[in-house]
Amino acid sequence: MASRFSFRFETLLKLRKQREEQCRRVVATRLSQIMATQSRRAEIVDQISRQSESFRRSLQSNMLDVDEVRLSRHWLLRLRQRLFEADAEVAGQHAVLAQERAALAVARKDTKVLETLRERQYSTFVAQVQRREQLELDELNVTRFAHAAMANESEIP
Repeated sequence: MASRFSFRFETLLKLRKQREEQCRRVVATRLSQIMATQSRRAEIVDQISRQSESFRRSLQSNMLDVDEVRLSRHWLLRLRQRLFEADAEVAGQHAVLAQERAALAVARKDTKVLETLRERQYSTFVAQVQRREQLELDELNVTRFAHAAMANESEIP
């Protein structure tokens, strides 16, 4: 009867798969954060364009209010500052994402090494089982042949 295949590093393989999956979740979270920041950035750009258009319309009117012009310019500067902050945040997140992707690549490589080792050991195990079965079949056939030969000899007078 054939024995069962047992991989000695199965627990380590499970732990490495868990680490790889955790790295995948971290990368996915980072990508969603980048998308949210880029969405916020696009909203700021839209606000800047609306504020600029509003500022132009107020400058074209006959009655200029100095406080309104100053407030509008201040708001535009504040929006541009938020835009630069968003750009810096996206750049920082991209740098962190690169590090997280590198960690994911290392985790995937570590997992792949053990998976390959497991596959090799399994194929070796299967080959050994097939060799044992073939030897048993050969031995059975030799025994049958020997019995048949002995039966034929006993029939010849």
